[in-house]
Amino acid sequence: MNKNKWIAVAICVGLTAAAYIGSTGLFYSDYRPIRTYDLVAFGVSWGGLIWMLLRNKSRLD
Repeated sequence: MNKNKWIAVAICVGLTAAAYIGSTGLFYSDYRPIRTYDLVAFGVSWGGLIWMLLRNKSRLD
């Protein structure tokens, strides 16, 4: 993978962590279970990233 793809993965990890912490109140509020639509959003965003990486796999890095 080239540098741009690693940056995309790092941003996705960071946004996932921020959304998880914001959704559950982890570290700053009473913990609440993660909501179903948050899990769907995580799945869709990671699925899209994986699809993009696999689609572009045949191209030269």
